[in-house]
Amino acid sequence: MSDKNSQLKSKAIRITVLTVFLCLGERLCHSDSEESLIRFMDGSMLHGELQQVSLQQGIRWGHSDLSKPIDFMPDNLAWIRFEGASPVKRNNEPTVHIRFHNGDEVLGNLIGLDTQNVHFSTWFNEQLSAPRGVLQSLAFLSPGFRILYEGPTSMNGWQLGRDPKAWKYRDGVLISEGVGVLGRNFDLQGSSRIEFDLQWNGTFSLIVPVYTSSLDRFDYRSNSYMFYISRGYVSLQRVQSGAGVRNLGQGQIPKMQTKNRVNVELRINKEKAEMEMYIDRELVKKWRDANGFAATGSGISFFSQLNGPIVRISNLRVSAWDGYSDPVKFAEAASNKDTVFLKNRDEVPGLIKKMNEKVVVINSLGADLKIPLDRITRVSLAKPKTESLSNRPWEVRAHFAGGAAVSFDLKQWEGTTLSGSSRNFGAVKFDSKFIRRLQFNLLTSQKTNETNRGGADQLWPWDD
Repeated sequence: MSDKNSQLKSKAIRITVLTVFLCLGERLCHSDSEESLIRFMDGSMLHGELQQVSLQQGIRWGHSDLSKPIDFMPDNLAWIRFEGASPVKRNNEPTVHIRFHNGDEVLGNLIGLDTQNVHFSTWFNEQLSAPRGVLQSLAFLSPGFRILYEGPTSMNGWQLGRDPKAWKYRDGVLISEGVGVLGRNFDLQGSSRIEFDLQWNGTFSLIVPVYTSSLDRFDYRSNSYMFYISRGYVSLQRVQSGAGVRNLGQGQIPKMQTKNRVNVELRINKEKAEMEMYIDRELVKKWRDANGFAATGSGISFFSQLNGPIVRISNLRVSAWDGYSDPVKFAEAASNKDTVFLKNRDEVPGLIKKMNEKVVVINSLGADLKIPLDRITRVSLAKPKTESLSNRPWEVRAHFAGGAAVSFDLKQWEGTTLSGSSRNFGAVKFDSKFIRRLQFNLLTSQKTNETNRGGADQLWPWDD
């Protein structure tokens, strides 16, 4: 009887383990119709499905063309990208963007900061603490800040024009190889920021109508603004039903003549009827519509005008914006001083002694100053002495859909739950359905190729 019970128990254990591994692969891929993608340190890639994660045996990867799954140790991996990750769920809207010296960043809510620690809450933990020395900066988000879209992750929600073959989706990229329109309703209401990576070959011409209602066609009868982007220049037109088309001006982009990939950012201030374009974080052109904001739609479309050249759009992020905060680029603090950046562009250097959700206390020039938090855009902490980080084989960085990125030592992966320990704030636990990319070899994978996009994906475009 004892032997029979042992056999039944052993069989149940095997079934349980198998169920865990199968559930892991099913949930991590997020989509039954789309394959995940694994990238290796040498730049090679392989589509397929994550079937198992074992700290002893490594990553088990399956594909229909393989006779059997292959195991890879983490030493050789750059990242795994999963299709169809779910946006993170929050109990409260985030009010601060926190960045750490190791490249991690989270959106959350500040509880307090003193001379030793910072305390905050996030979507994955209501009470977190980190030593002050690991903290790089805090950027305070405007009321109503939210990420409207982050992707693409599939063609779902996109509307195609007359030629459905003009655009296709593959591995997180929208690809055009012919003349055609692709659009989506992002529910644009107030001011916004629109960011995406643009890659091309040859001579191309791309029109980006914003705040448009014409998502599947190019329509001069719709009320919108149209950015005409080509290799070397950009122009902006206002299109208004009954009033025709008006050219608002042109800007030169010399760097697009010597490379074939740039980061594009469009800032639309609806209240002031002002529009700006940035290429690789540098301002190219600012326009102002003297007649007021004319666009009445809530979507964005992409219209590739030429046959032949391939146009690729990836890392698209659309977010609500307050219309005035400016992601100023500045060098990291090189001294032992903290810096408070005010909305009127003044800067207050010194030593921050205390901070909570209402006020910052900073000792500057020998005096303690109390500055209301609603006057502050950003706080930069003094840079500590550099300590070289050791490489840990199972230290990974999880990039979340709308939730920034966190690195941690992976200790356990059971079912759909990952758990481990962060260098910055200790024990962490995540649901795999929110992960869109898992990065390995954090100290070296960012150096293998520009497209690896090492470090945390830019969620808020300050560049310390």
